[in-house]
Amino acid sequence: MRFRIFVSACLLAVTCSAFAQQGKSNTPDAIYFNGKIVTVDSAFSIRQAFAVKGEEFIAVGTDAQVKALADKSTRMVDLKGAAVIPGMADNHDHLWNAGKYLRQGVDMIGVIYLSDMQDRLRKAVAAAKPGEVVFTTTGWRLQPGPTRKDLDEISKDVPIVVVGSRRGTGALNSAALKLAGITNENPMFMGAPLRKDPSGELTGTPPGYPQAVQLIDKLLPPWTLAAEEEMIAKGMEERNALGITSIRELAVWPQAVRAFTRMRQQEKLTLRLALGIEFPDQANTAQNLALLGYGVPFGDHWLRMDSVGEEPWTPGTMQTKPWTDLALAMNRMGWRPAPHVNADPARGTSPDDATNNTLDAYEAADRDSSIKEKRWYLEHVPYATSAQMDRMAKLGLIISIQDAGFNPSFPVQLPKDRLERINPVREFLDHKLVVIGGSDYMGPTATNQEPNNPFVTFHFYVARRSSEGIPAGPDESISRQDALRIFTVNPAYATFEEKVKGAIQPGMLADFVVLNQDLMTVPEERIVLTHPLATFVGGKKVYSAKGSEF
Repeated sequence: MRFRIFVSACLLAVTCSAFAQQGKSNTPDAIYFNGKIVTVDSAFSIRQAFAVKGEEFIAVGTDAQVKALADKSTRMVDLKGAAVIPGMADNHDHLWNAGKYLRQGVDMIGVIYLSDMQDRLRKAVAAAKPGEVVFTTTGWRLQPGPTRKDLDEISKDVPIVVVGSRRGTGALNSAALKLAGITNENPMFMGAPLRKDPSGELTGTPPGYPQAVQLIDKLLPPWTLAAEEEMIAKGMEERNALGITSIRELAVWPQAVRAFTRMRQQEKLTLRLALGIEFPDQANTAQNLALLGYGVPFGDHWLRMDSVGEEPWTPGTMQTKPWTDLALAMNRMGWRPAPHVNADPARGTSPDDATNNTLDAYEAADRDSSIKEKRWYLEHVPYATSAQMDRMAKLGLIISIQDAGFNPSFPVQLPKDRLERINPVREFLDHKLVVIGGSDYMGPTATNQEPNNPFVTFHFYVARRSSEGIPAGPDESISRQDALRIFTVNPAYATFEEKVKGAIQPGMLADFVVLNQDLMTVPEERIVLTHPLATFVGGKKVYSAKGSEF
């Protein structure tokens, strides 16, 4: 099926001006003074104060310089020595895809025992209305996960859907399988097979992605427009509380694009979003892009179409030849890819398969028409070699990394020395590659309520210790300045917005975070205790911590 999306967006005019040009003719709405302003400008300057008018910073400097711009209408804010940084970016987020399975259904966040899951489901089944499907949130962690038989113990008549992740993992009982038209004789959904046990019975496990998501969404009640917008609003609120002011929202299907566009039209966004569009019918990605009729970036500094990603990817969901053809087509149409580049144990592919195949396709596209200034992405690449990095640098690629190495990851067959240098941030920077950091957000669990906290990942890049405190590639440690750039100015460059956001400078959008401590000087082990006292987007406060004066 082909999709056509009608996305309305207005380009925001942003003018840049120098400090010397500021004066009484451009009186600030607010002045923030007596702080430690970590500007993240090219010199990584530290200042005392800044002024905001409308959505922009209009002056940065000493207290005396900036205060001189005030008149009686200017709001004066004493920072009382607090550190201020530019707004943070989550450069690999899934607000929509994770959020839609967190806000409705039987709450399973934190569940780690099958008996607990079954007890909650029994109560829901007992209260279910005729014809109603009982379904769960994500956020549970069971090993092994529930099966059809486990759910049939609760009911074989009421459809039960246990949702395991934003990619549609989980389990269905017999009634849910029947409702979807899936039987032992017809163990398929949209052309994808479902797993059977040794006796030939369906296990209840959904098929692979994207059919798994399509199956889950077919069984669950449809979202109303109001519920979609409430879900987005809740996700933005949670991110603002973490100091996040911008996200790259990846793998968004057309429904999500329409919802975000409505929020932009209604001026309800409190995050700046750069979207990576994806289509359920991955084989028709090029045709769907052609229907859109424009390239990227498209939109404004609140909402913009940024890339295609992170599916399909090679060799995981598309063989190398068709993926190379797709890369050529995207380049010719003015689009840029952001593919998943990592091992896939289920398919027997290695990290090098994904990295080399993707780079081969990028180089083919580059020979057809140079991509060196187009800032194409690679997502994840946790085991890149120096030779692969050389190829990346020649193509001017953006490297989007997450926290691989901080938490245990799936087993990969590689030499010990390569496994130990997982997530080689230092080497990426040494190769002059632009690196951006993100969370690959999956939602909260019993052990981690804020898996997208950027200060935890910041600490990992600096300290290179795992969640258990074990050294994890200590030679890949980077400075705090480099780590902060990975979450501020580098993401702005990645989305072609380096002239309008990412730093605290005159003429840039006034996205900033007031912190509870100085992130740049506190003892290393205390970095993870950093949190926002207040978050501002476009000069407007979108979060204030309980008890905060800001």
